[in-house]
Amino acid sequence: MKIFLLAIGARDRASSRLRIWDHVDWLRGQDKSVRADSLVPLGAKVISIQLVARIIARVPRWIAAFLWADAIVLQEVLLLSPLLLIKNLGKDRRVVFDFSDPVDRHGSGWKGYIRRAAFELIVRRADIVMVENRSYLDLLRGRARTCMHFYGPVDATRYGGTRAALLPRRHDAPVRIGWTGSPGTYRFIAPLMPVIDVIARDHPIEVMLIGVAAIDYDFRHATLRLVAWDETTEFATVPTFDLGLFRLDDSEDALWRGAGKLFIYMAAGVPFLANDRGIARDLMAEAGVGFRVAGGADWETVLRNAVANRDARDRMATASLDRAAMLSYEAYRATLMAALAAPGRRNAT
Repeated sequence: MKIFLLAIGARDRASSRLRIWDHVDWLRGQDKSVRADSLVPLGAKVISIQLVARIIARVPRWIAAFLWADAIVLQEVLLLSPLLLIKNLGKDRRVVFDFSDPVDRHGSGWKGYIRRAAFELIVRRADIVMVENRSYLDLLRGRARTCMHFYGPVDATRYGGTRAALLPRRHDAPVRIGWTGSPGTYRFIAPLMPVIDVIARDHPIEVMLIGVAAIDYDFRHATLRLVAWDETTEFATVPTFDLGLFRLDDSEDALWRGAGKLFIYMAAGVPFLANDRGIARDLMAEAGVGFRVAGGADWETVLRNAVANRDARDRMATASLDRAAMLSYEAYRATLMAALAAPGRRNAT
């Protein structure tokens, strides 16, 4: 089988790394011929003339790879949507459209109209639409040929191995409240910093943030550690968290977002706090883990309880590790191969 993988980003974009790049070598090891590329190159953070020029220069290569392939995975890429009108030119091709971010909701005005039109074309023409947020299963019913759902994936084996090798933390050690992300996503948890600082007057707390170099809050009671992000650091550090943070804003778009951080926390055996809305609500209900925060005013109460209740955190850590297999690369690869091989059908499942 010849497979073309086109990701929205390079390895430094989490969703692309977890859903595309970490599986290229595995696919080649299964005797598949693989071509892979990304819309946005490594290190690119903003739209620039150079980025636009790069995309224009690579479009012919992507068209050739599309026509060469027996199966195509488009990870959040809408640019090649017109090719789905001729996807069976010369031979039958399987197309999987995979997304975790709500790409149909990005943009406004004419840009938003073009994006939504491209999204609709891909959704209706792709053989499989793979989503991370279950809400899309209902939204796309009757529009997509087949919808599949998968949480994650994450390298559960690697995270679990790190967790198993950790020495037990002292009972008098500060509670480590952690988060991993980027400067662009830190804004979601920024309002929690003063709340944590208040709780730290009564409980020793260390705040560890991976992926940001500075924040606009000075702690008076909690201690702060900022850790530069790289893959090795994330695997080594996240399992040391006593609690993980996940906060959605109050926008409508937030209800359709993915939840990569929650899957990392679960695979690493890290208890977490999350808003009781959107994908977090679904995951916490299905997996039976997570300290639920009903509303914005409840963060201090839930955080205080989570910090004080080590037994609850330990039970949640064990439950998360027990459920990590459903998020694993092994489970995802089996799902992906089924999507690339199975015949399409006109119903969502």
